Amino acid sequence: MMDIVLENVTAGYGFTPVLDSISLKISEGERVLVAGTNGSGKTTLLRVIARLLPFDGRVTYGTSDSGSIRRKELASVVSYMPQNGETYFDYTVEQTVMLGRYSHMTGLLASPGSEDRKIAAEAMNRCGVYELRYRALNELSGGQLQRTFLARAFAQQTPFMLLDEPENNLDVRHNSELTDYLNEWASGTTELAGASVHNTVIAVMHDLGQASLCLERVIALDKGIVAYDGSINDMVATGRISDIFGFDVTGYKRRESKLWNLCK
Repeated sequence: MMDIVLENVTAGYGFTPVLDSISLKISEGERVLVAGTNGSGKTTLLRVIARLLPFDGRVTYGTSDSGSIRRKELASVVSYMPQNGETYFDYTVEQTVMLGRYSHMTGLLASPGSEDRKIAAEAMNRCGVYELRYRALNELSGGQLQRTFLARAFAQQTPFMLLDEPENNLDVRHNSELTDYLNEWASGTTELAGASVHNTVIAVMHDLGQASLCLERVIALDKGIVAYDGSINDMVATGRISDIFGFDVTGYKRRESKLWNLCK
């Protein structure tokens, strides 16, 4: 089994700790929602797993330790889709998606081949940005930018996909398509070092209703520690969801759903 294991991981920014001695195991094939209030450590957790942030403790990817795995090797295991607000270079859509192919390129210059271009085109088509492939990122709407980053993650073809608020800025239709994409992808496998590894998605999402359509396990964070680790259904059925967010989430969602009762 290809698992990602965190042991006593502490991480933060400067002198401000965010994650506090977290230990977790995420097995291949799981569909994981990372939930919690703003500032609880959700993005920090993803950035630690993607090895984009220094940390104390240990993270292993299968039999490889974070301290010994090379960046290019890690890029064949884990893909990371950041929030829109993170800094990005002034590339075109096509150039951005092609970055996802880096770990698959060989040779001194590591330039994309025909297979890389084919896979990048398929990812852009899947995410509805192929017609925008020559546009610069700074010319895109928030939703178009989000779908570009999603296409880059798909093009990377890794068995573990980390998504930080992938539903941000997407309209209703594209949110529905996102759910379909994730279900389709998570039901498949990815070839890694000659073995088929069951795909695993780890996503930060705020719309719990949408998350429940494609994710199953919840890791809920509160002040840098794991406050809940179990199924989405159990978190809601037991009322733990209101404890985690500190207010009557179920009551709010029931009031919100009155709009859809108007439909005939």
